[in-house]
Amino acid sequence: MEERDSVPEHWTCTVVRVHGMQLMRPERSWRPIVTIEVDDHGLTETLLGSDGQNVNLRDVRQLHGASGMSRIEVKVYHKAQSKKKGKRRSLVGTASGSLGELYKRHGMDPRLELRLQCQSPTSRSVASKGRPQNGAIIHLRLRPPEDFLSPVSTFVEEEELSASDSEGSESSSSSGSITVVTPVVETQPPTHLRRRRRQRGFLSDDESCSESESDEDDEKPSFLLDDDEQERAPASPIKITLNPITWVSALNILPQNTQEIKVPIPQPNVAERVLGSFTRYYELQSCNSRYESTWDALIVDLRAEWSISAAVLGTLCGLNAAIFSLGPGSLFEVNSTAEAALTAAIVASVLGLMCTGWMWIRYGFTKPSIAQTRAQDFFSTPEVPSYFFFALSARMPAILGFFTGGGLVVFLTIIAWNSWPGAVMFGCFAVGLLMGLQWFVWGILYVVRAVRRAWAFVFGRRTSAEDGPEAKQEC
Repeated sequence: MEERDSVPEHWTCTVVRVHGMQLMRPERSWRPIVTIEVDDHGLTETLLGSDGQNVNLRDVRQLHGASGMSRIEVKVYHKAQSKKKGKRRSLVGTASGSLGELYKRHGMDPRLELRLQCQSPTSRSVASKGRPQNGAIIHLRLRPPEDFLSPVSTFVEEEELSASDSEGSESSSSSGSITVVTPVVETQPPTHLRRRRRQRGFLSDDESCSESESDEDDEKPSFLLDDDEQERAPASPIKITLNPITWVSALNILPQNTQEIKVPIPQPNVAERVLGSFTRYYELQSCNSRYESTWDALIVDLRAEWSISAAVLGTLCGLNAAIFSLGPGSLFEVNSTAEAALTAAIVASVLGLMCTGWMWIRYGFTKPSIAQTRAQDFFSTPEVPSYFFFALSARMPAILGFFTGGGLVVFLTIIAWNSWPGAVMFGCFAVGLLMGLQWFVWGILYVVRAVRRAWAFVFGRRTSAEDGPEAKQEC
């Protein structure tokens, strides 16, 4: 009765400790924060010590509304130990699985071992120094509710017993993994062995059976327990316990050195190749909904790009407005071409700021999962999502920033040409030569190789033609 009362009414979970903290963060001493979420709700949080252990193992968290099919997600966060308010947490490891499968995996063992999927280290904090990034482990303690551990009642039909007797195999007499537990009376070893029935063929109605065969058929098999032992059995209900399931690791059975199967990658069409040459279309198409970490990293990069584009466009827009406000009696002479270039730069900067604001409103201030759903266009299918138009829209702020800078460069070049043409020509030639020095050197080497091949081809044939008659005369 004490064991039955100790069983909780809900699923309970206790965080024991975390191993491999040095693989997740470079700091020598930091306190991980472990959060447990069941079916995207019911978030619980536990703060561990600097050595990864839970100082309060009596802190048992109840998972309300959870069942054996519920999915549990464990996340480990790092928070800098500083006095700054509003310090953001950083995700360093995750693990997930269903409650029923996790409990079956460890059986009656009070500790459950989960391998954490560590996040990729940043360029500033690489503390593993070549060690694998998936060696972090978290230990949990799961307790199922009472209805999950209800006793199992099994029975064996008489037809199955008669069929197992006719097979004559000794393995059928064993009771498998089910054992009958009696609290008071101990069963003694069997005194009579079950006789094997001799197998024989089929008989027709006309054939007569021998006396020995009929006697063997009339004999009844002896049971393992005598009548006295059956009377001494208690009248209380019998408890049946099942042995814990032993899970075999697939890594110890499957071969390690397997041949890699190469799946052909579908070739993109002309439009996709053109779009992928100046956008992040290929990276977007490689993202799958099952791997949320890849999309999270990509959306972070896009937000950084939009922030930089907004800063550049704002600066160029202010500079263009200042130049546009110059009067006709200024120091430099402005012609119609320079005015058109400056006007185009101002229009491009304003449109770029509008596009950047729209991208931030629709995709920047939402969750990554919602942004991924909004980014898919009408070409998407349940198997393969499409981000064709989103790739073009995400790169528009940078493209408009390029046109803004180009218009401003044309305006300043025209102003400088009117003042000093020689300096403009020399500067453009020097910068173009240095920027295209690789192609200039490649062209020189290509011409030299072509001249050598032509020289060897022309003069090689001439020497072979002159050596031919002399060789014949010597022979």
